[in-house]
Amino acid sequence: MSLPGRVVQLRDGMAEVDRGGRRAWFNALLVPEARPGDWVLVHSSLVLSVISEEDARATEGLLAEAEQAT
Repeated sequence: MSLPGRVVQLRDGMAEVDRGGRRAWFNALLVPEARPGDWVLVHSSLVLSVISEEDARATEGLLAEAEQAT
């Protein structure tokens, strides 16, 4: 499952991504266009794509609904 997050900083092909207050480093070599402040989808240890804030918020909402349903 890919999760949305916001890029905090970039360093040496890696992106520090904030996912709801939790920060972790992800390989960002697949998306060289990513910049601090961008919303991205992450999976495993990779940044997969840059997405809009609207898409990020919608995904977060769907994940929250799914969590409540279980």
